[in-house]
Amino acid sequence: MSDPAHAGVYRLEAPRLAALCDIPHGAVGDASGVDWHCLAAAPRWNREALLDGLAASLAFPDYFGRNWDAAWDCLTELAWAPGRPRVMAVPAAPMEVGAMATFVELMADAAEHWVARGQILVTLIGWNDEASAGLPALPDLPPQAMDGSA
Repeated sequence: MSDPAHAGVYRLEAPRLAALCDIPHGAVGDASGVDWHCLAAAPRWNREALLDGLAASLAFPDYFGRNWDAAWDCLTELAWAPGRPRVMAVPAAPMEVGAMATFVELMADAAEHWVARGQILVTLIGWNDEASAGLPALPDLPPQAMDGSA
C-alpha cells in the first residue's frame, strides 16, 4: 500500500475485506505500517450510513455537517503520519447505487488530493454480487498492494 500508484478506490472480495476488518486496528497498523479504518457494518449503504460510518471511523469533529461537502472538507483536513498510508474499508452490504457512486467519487477525489501532497489514501469496498449489484465497475485491488512487494 505504500506505492502512490495504489491510491484510489478498489473493490475487494467481501470475505477478504471482512477478515482484514476483524483484525484489531492497532495490530494491523503497527504490523503493516498502514492506518486501517473500517466502517462499521451497515444493513444497507445509503447516504446517511456512509457519512456516519466515515465520520465515526475517522473521528470527524462534532461540527461535521453530515453532507458530502462537509465530508470532503473533513477528508482534506485529515492529519496522519508521513509515509503511512491510510486505508478506508467499507464492508459489503446492499447499497443505494446513487449514494455509493457519490461516495466512490468523493473517496477517489480525496485520494487524488492526498497523493498530490505525498500521502496515500486507499478505499476498499467489500464486493459480492448481491451487495454490489448496480455499482459502477471498480478495479480490483492489485495483489502486490497487499503483500508489500510494490
